[in-house]
Amino acid sequence: MNREIDVGAPNWKPLERVLSQEHCADFMFMGSAGGIVLYKHRDTRRYLNIEAATSRFYQYVDGDYAEISREQALEHVYGSRQI
Repeated sequence: MNREIDVGAPNWKPLERVLSQEHCADFMFMGSAGGIVLYKHRDTRRYLNIEAATSRFYQYVDGDYAEISREQALEHVYGSRQI
């Protein structure tokens, strides 16, 4: 299912629930696709997609968002670098 991205007022709460304030500062709000809030890391340029209500993580694959684990999401954004 292809979801349209809505760029409205930034919603930082989902990101703040899963990362420290220090790490949140490294992200840009990019919008939301349905209930999934999209953040882009300023250095790696990779997305961290978090469902606003449940804090579940998603990765955009083949035109849709697939649920992944927190560990997979953070590895996608940071690579082997530890946070």
